[in-house]
Amino acid sequence: MGKKCLIIYASHSGNTEKVALRFKKTFEKNAWSCDMFKVRKNAEDILRPPYNLDDYDFLCVGSGLITHLPYSEIRLLIRRLQHGCDPRLGLPPGEDITYLKEPITNTERGDPVEHHRKITFKPNSKKSAVFVTYAGMEFGPKEAVPSMQLLALDIEHLEFECIGQFCCPGKYLNDPTPRTYHGDIRKRPNKNDLLKAEMFVEEILEKIAR
Repeated sequence: MGKKCLIIYASHSGNTEKVALRFKKTFEKNAWSCDMFKVRKNAEDILRPPYNLDDYDFLCVGSGLITHLPYSEIRLLIRRLQHGCDPRLGLPPGEDITYLKEPITNTERGDPVEHHRKITFKPNSKKSAVFVTYAGMEFGPKEAVPSMQLLALDIEHLEFECIGQFCCPGKYLNDPTPRTYHGDIRKRPNKNDLLKAEMFVEEILEKIAR
């Protein structure tokens, strides 16, 4: 039976979607079946995702960044997949998700201790990778590192061992911003960025084939 990959991503300006599409193309070029799911700010995508992670051998999760963090909808979806309940339960006070209009229906989470246990990975554990696009005005790729690490930690709670992190600049402003780290990013991700994304997936596939 062929290998199956799922790519979940959030993209507001199309930058992250370009990388997701190149990931998909590369997986399929290597004889993988690959499904993509774009997470939008609505209850249907976050509360009722139309897939089962058990059906997949590899998971890719991507997002654009806002204030150096992944978009809220991607993190809410991961919480939903991890805990199996409404991801708004247990959010810190004041962290209201205004774009989810539906009332919280499941108010009981059971014993909270049940949601915490030691997770270890074995050579045959399912694998994953994360990717982000960023503006990096002051420090460049350094600004993407915390979000990649956060996404990696989040999806490892889903018991997919994260074995790769990818980032590249993405368009943010409509002026050249010459004094910023990357300068003019109006055409990023560009062909070179997407080639690097393809090479990243090729290296990942080579790693898991060993």
